[in-house]
Amino acid sequence: MIENKLTANDKQSKKQGGARAGAGRKPIGFTRKISLTLPEECWDEIDRCCGKGDYSVSEVLRSIIEENLNKADLL
Repeated sequence: MIENKLTANDKQSKKQGGARAGAGRKPIGFTRKISLTLPEECWDEIDRCCGKGDYSVSEVLRSIIEENLNKADLL
């Protein structure tokens, strides 16, 4: 007869991981994949913004877009 022996690590691993309700990063919107062509000077400025605050390209572009959309609403 084969015994089913679980070590302490095996027991712990069975309790962790996997899908759980409410787990994970919360969405901030919908994702659409796009290709964006900009002059090199624009990409340099975006890269500069990313480097000075540890922001991702997505965060910088999102900020620029949201700021300009808000300005458009004020006109």
